[in-house]
Amino acid sequence: MYSSGIDIKILYLAKCKSWPKMVSLIEKAVKELGLYAQISTQEIKNRKEAEELGFLGSPTVKVNGIDLEPQATGKTFLS
Repeated sequence: MYSSGIDIKILYLAKCKSWPKMVSLIEKAVKELGLYAQISTQEIKNRKEAEELGFLGSPTVKVNGIDLEPQATGKTFLS
């Protein structure tokens, strides 16, 4: 986690066409709100990686390690 602010991670599949727009929207929101955030992206390359990271769909946004999708809590890839 980013020690002095908010850690935002966008997880995505290479075939996903909407993840760049998601990054843009998050960057805009962070700037407009005057927040200090570290924004990073990570391509999910296989099922094992998806399961380890709690990736349920593309794109997935996690803030300080918590999935923004409330239904994601406790689920695993393709569950």
